[in-house]
Amino acid sequence: RIEVGGVSFPIVAVMREGIEGIHDDQAVDMWIPLRRDLLDRQERVARNFWVFGKIRAGAVATGLQMSAFTGRTPERAAGLTGVGTVLRAASTCVFLVACANVALFLIGRATARAHETSLRIALGAGRWVIVRGVLADSIAISLAGSLLGGVLAVWTLKIVPAFLFEEDAQRLVFVSDFGSIAGPALACAGITILCGLLPLLAIPFDRPEMVLRREAAGPSRIIQNLRSGLVIAQMASCCLLAISTGFLTEGLRAAFRAGGKGSSGSPILATVQTDQNTGFGYFRAIEAEARSVLGTSGMAWTNHLPGSFPATQSFRIEPRQMPMRDVTLDVDAFTPAKYGLFRMPLKAGHMFGFEPAGCAAAVVNVEAARLLFANESPGRVVRDTAGVPVEILGVVEEAAGAKSGPTMYVYHDPERAGPTPARISGAHFRAPAAAVRLESGELETQIVSPDYFRVMGISLVDGELFPSGGCRVGVVNEEAAELYFRGDANGASVIDDVGHRTLITGKVHTPPLGTFQRRVEPAIYFPMAQDFAPGMTMTLIANARAVNEPMLADMRRQLGAVTGGGAAPPVIRTLETLLGQTALAPLRIASVIIGASAVTAILLGILGLYGTLDDSMRRRGRELAVRIALGARRRHIFVQVLREGLLLAAMGSLAGVIAAVALTRLLLRIIPGGGLPAVWVWLAGPCVLAGTVMLSSLLPARRASLVNPLRLMRGDE
Repeated sequence: RIEVGGVSFPIVAVMREGIEGIHDDQAVDMWIPLRRDLLDRQERVARNFWVFGKIRAGAVATGLQMSAFTGRTPERAAGLTGVGTVLRAASTCVFLVACANVALFLIGRATARAHETSLRIALGAGRWVIVRGVLADSIAISLAGSLLGGVLAVWTLKIVPAFLFEEDAQRLVFVSDFGSIAGPALACAGITILCGLLPLLAIPFDRPEMVLRREAAGPSRIIQNLRSGLVIAQMASCCLLAISTGFLTEGLRAAFRAGGKGSSGSPILATVQTDQNTGFGYFRAIEAEARSVLGTSGMAWTNHLPGSFPATQSFRIEPRQMPMRDVTLDVDAFTPAKYGLFRMPLKAGHMFGFEPAGCAAAVVNVEAARLLFANESPGRVVRDTAGVPVEILGVVEEAAGAKSGPTMYVYHDPERAGPTPARISGAHFRAPAAAVRLESGELETQIVSPDYFRVMGISLVDGELFPSGGCRVGVVNEEAAELYFRGDANGASVIDDVGHRTLITGKVHTPPLGTFQRRVEPAIYFPMAQDFAPGMTMTLIANARAVNEPMLADMRRQLGAVTGGGAAPPVIRTLETLLGQTALAPLRIASVIIGASAVTAILLGILGLYGTLDDSMRRRGRELAVRIALGARRRHIFVQVLREGLLLAAMGSLAGVIAAVALTRLLLRIIPGGGLPAVWVWLAGPCVLAGTVMLSSLLPARRASLVNPLRLMRGDE
């Protein structure tokens, strides 16, 4: 049997290995039946369920909010959909650039053979013969490219994981069956063949006598416009990919900064565990050793690694102000000698020993619980005539023969506090109205040190952080305050399933983190000193001005030498590494893939632009020779070629920026924070294109400026 939330369940079956639950991104360790009696125990806020079903064909569901089941939680599915759309757009841009290159190559080849083609047509060759020749070239190039692409796709199965963290590589699913590669390869071949047939658009309009007369004038206007349009499309795709890469890179950097917001350097995480016999001093010793290595004072502790899945706990929510009533109880001392007068285990709650020092606490018998709050008595508070709050820890049942009226038992140790006080009959207390039931809610829980909020850049909105003395305290974020306390959480309390009561003393603002964290969930923070337990695992967050592997190795060695640690050795890593492996892993993977796509597209764009300009200069060789012979300066020829390339790049940049603006909303969906990127992101595409044009145009421009008119006219060039 196993007990969950005070309900005992028999273990009736064991699922096979690998079953993690309905959603792939939320592991499940145990399934319990959905019973009506369990539903009655929960309040409105905690009664959230997913209903799975199949809709009949043609059926229309009204009044329901439905979404298709993807195997992932809706938020992660939405985030992955956005990332997938961006990746598909990136692959489409690269593919368009490749298709444009094929078309430009075949157009250049068709232009070079225009004289031959015209003579063949003049001598009686049918246009279908010309079409068949172009088609053969296109098919040969496309099939060869698709075959090579299929081989590269197989290699990618091993190449891509090498550039990722091990955790990311394990999450990625690579489909390596023949059909998944052959199908897209054939589709790419078909599209490329169609692009390779673009030169045929000009053949029907070229008559042999016109081509022969235009031989010295270069390609036709249709061919020139077609080639310019393809180059502009290439430049636009390169610009769009460059801007998208900068967009995601800036978003990733902003997310890393948000994860370590408030840090004056590079945050380092040191995860350590105490053994069962070590006290709180072990963490102080770890902190001292870390300070000796890093030389920094910006340190904080947490039990929850940033970016990892949070720990969620159910609580009863008690507002700050509730209607009060008068109750009368007997008060008696609970001493070790009276332990045998009660039946164990308790009816509800817990015994003495878990409450903080300085917190007035008591247990009540069954009769007093009925008078107060029945089974919900653990964690509630009553006030004596002086207004001092007394927390009820649990409900006990007297053994046979020890029955008494409604009684509150206060712990007393005769060896430390002297003689046992006499029983007090008819003591007056003030208690919240029993008719007002407390709602239940779920909060993400985190145990932190007081410096955690300063180190992580979490600002205090209201109240104070972890005041000393008194009963258990905690701090909630703004989301929890708005959802459960109408924004006014200070002075309210939450009670867990065991009956531990926590007074809320402050409210903080926590920014969102991660690609798929579209909103911050309600959370509560507990002080580390309050919830310390032997054997607990905590993570030290320390700031360092510069981080390198020797420093991390030295830190591992020194922290591992501290006595009192558990069996697991200290784990040292940077916050950026952790976020890149957890919450920001999808965004980082997308940035890597889109960056690789941008580099591929730029390389293809350089080849395409170079081929276009070089072929254009060759076609215009006689014109350039005449201009040089008539006195044109060679540097002017050089600048003219560069100007033509820059004009095409400028038009492509404008189209790419317009496309990037259209995709801004999609990119903002997958970037944490959702703010517009810096100016350099928008300038990245045009600047990259400017560099691409310079690389692509230098050689054709130099060749054009070095034309020898005499040799060209004699036919030597």
